[in-house]
Amino acid sequence: MTPSGSNGNRILLRQPCPSRPTSFDLHISLISQSSLGNLHIIVNEMLKRTFKIPREGFYVDTLAQWIRATFLNPYLSLVGYIIVKIWLYFLGKSNEGTSAPVLEQVVHILLYLTIIGSALSLNETLNTGCLNNWVKDPTWDWAEEVVVVTGGSSGIGASIAHQLWSRNPRTTVIIIDYSPLTFTPPPNAQLHYFQCDLSDSAALKETCAKIKKIASPTVLVNNAGIARGVTVLEGSYHDVEITFRTNIIAPFLLAKEFLPHMVERNHGHIIGVSSLSSIISPARIADYAATKAGILTLSETLRQELRFVHKANLVRVSTAVLGFIQTPMFRGKTNQSHFISPLIHVDTVGEAVVDALYKAESKTIWLPGISKLVASLRAGPEWIAEKIRDSTQALEVDFLGRQKIDQHTGRLVGP
Repeated sequence: MTPSGSNGNRILLRQPCPSRPTSFDLHISLISQSSLGNLHIIVNEMLKRTFKIPREGFYVDTLAQWIRATFLNPYLSLVGYIIVKIWLYFLGKSNEGTSAPVLEQVVHILLYLTIIGSALSLNETLNTGCLNNWVKDPTWDWAEEVVVVTGGSSGIGASIAHQLWSRNPRTTVIIIDYSPLTFTPPPNAQLHYFQCDLSDSAALKETCAKIKKIASPTVLVNNAGIARGVTVLEGSYHDVEITFRTNIIAPFLLAKEFLPHMVERNHGHIIGVSSLSSIISPARIADYAATKAGILTLSETLRQELRFVHKANLVRVSTAVLGFIQTPMFRGKTNQSHFISPLIHVDTVGEAVVDALYKAESKTIWLPGISKLVASLRAGPEWIAEKIRDSTQALEVDFLGRQKIDQHTGRLVGP
C-alpha cells in the first residue's frame, strides 16, 4: 500500500542499510513525485501572476512590480549576498587572500538591495498590521456573504459583481442603481437589483429596508458617483446638490444603515471608491473632487470609530483611489503618457477590489500606482503640485454629466 496522496513513486535520498532504513529515510520516502509536481504548479502560478503583462499593456506599475519581486526582494538579494560572500571567501583562499574587485562591488550592491527590500517589506507589514488592528478574520465564507454594490449596473460595479461570482457563484450580490442593468448575470447567480435614486434620502432609506428583509449585508461597496462637469460659477444649485447627495451623503447613509449589523457581528467590509481628482483636481469638477476627498475622510474616520468607539476590530474599511478608468462616465483622451498613467481597464479595478475583499484586509488601492507618488506631493513643494494641476489643462476629457436633472425638483429624470 502507498501513503495517502502518493502515486507510489517514492524518493529515497539515502539508504545506508537496505535491511534497516533509518527514520530519516522513512520520512523522506513519503515525499512523492506528485507532491513535487504540485509545488511546481504553485510556483508557476506565482510567477505567472507576478510577471504577467496587465490588460493595459506594459507600463510603470508593471516595471515596479517586477523590480520589487526580483532586485528588491530581500530574500533573493540576501541569498545572493550570502552566495557571493562565500564565493569571495574561497576565492580569497585560493588566491592567497586576494579577491575579485567586481565581486566586492556586487556584495555591496546586494547588501544595499537587501536593506532597501527589507525596509519596503517592513513598511508593507506595518501598513497592513496597523490598518487591520494586527488581527485576522478567518470567518469569511463567500458562499454566505452578502455584498451591496452601488452603481453596479455597469462599469466598475458590474465588474466587481462578475469577479465575485467567478470566484464563488453562491455569493449574494445586491445592486443599487438608478440605471437599469446593462448585463445578463450568470446562470444561478445570486443577484438582487433595486432601482433607486441615491440622491433621494427617503427612497434610499426605503430601499435599505427592503434589502434588510432579504439579508443583512456584510460588505458595502460605495461605488456610485456622478459628475456634472461645470465650473463652480456655471453650475446650478441642483448640480452641486445632486453631486454631493449621490457621491458622499449616500455613502454616509448606507454606512448608517448597514454598519450596525457588521459591528454587532464584528464582521464586515466597507469599500469606498475615491478618485485621484481628490488630490489633483482639474477644472470643472470641483464638486466631484470634493466628494471624492470626502470618501477618503469617511474611510479614515470610520476606521478610528470602529477601533476605539465600537470596538469592532474585525470590520474592515478600504478605499480605492483611481485615475482615469474605462467606464461609461469616461469620454475623450487623457493626452498623458501611457507608460506613466494609462487608461485603466475596468476589470483591473474589479479584480483589485475583490482581491481586497478576499484578503479580508483594510487597505488603500492606488490605480495606477503612480497615484500614490502624486498624493505624496500634497505635503511636498507646492510649486510642483501646482504644475501638475496645471498639466490637467491638456486633458481632452468630457466631464459633462450624462444624467438629466429636473430643474424644478433637482431629481434625476429617466434612467
